Amino acid sequence: MDKNLSFEQVSAEEIDALKELGNIGVAHAASSLSTMIGKIVEMSVPNVILAKISEIHKYFQEKIVTGVVTALEEVENGRSGYLYILFPEAKKLANLLIEDSTLIDSTIMEIGNIISSSFCNAIADMLGIMLIPSPPSLSEDMSVAIIEAIVAQIAEKGDSIIIFETELKEKDNAIDILITLVPDEKFLSYIMKMFGMLG
Repeated sequence: MDKNLSFEQVSAEEIDALKELGNIGVAHAASSLSTMIGKIVEMSVPNVILAKISEIHKYFQEKIVTGVVTALEEVENGRSGYLYILFPEAKKLANLLIEDSTLIDSTIMEIGNIISSSFCNAIADMLGIMLIPSPPSLSEDMSVAIIEAIVAQIAEKGDSIIIFETELKEKDNAIDILITLVPDEKFLSYIMKMFGMLG
């Protein structure tokens, strides 16, 4: 990787490493969700996108969506970035998992909390660091507006995002979820260090 901490020359092996990280995180989340709702839930990360912050409009639709935002703090160095979990079909997802339609927002919050905690633990274990996720906050807005608000908090400390395209399955039903990691430069350097260990 180059010294500017960019993703321009990422290899297939490095993409696979990120997929593995994503799959570990969502597998733990699926197990917790299954226990919570009493249904078998499966989650996987079939694709990972590495992008520049300037390219975010390519990946987020111009429609109102529900998302959960979690700040990540590395114990040793402080704030490390944000985890944004986007639910393009939040109502469908909630109805798939629960029967009470009045609990949609609280259900999405709990799903977001479970995914962010599991994902955070997977990242910390793989990178050998200690990460603490903040309590998640629920946002309902244009998807681009939400991600831009997050990026504004960290724009001077990083210029890359990692999008984990995630699929949640319950029986024959499948729902797409986007898990976006917005790391600061220090956090990104840990990921690049992990890449360096692959060779």
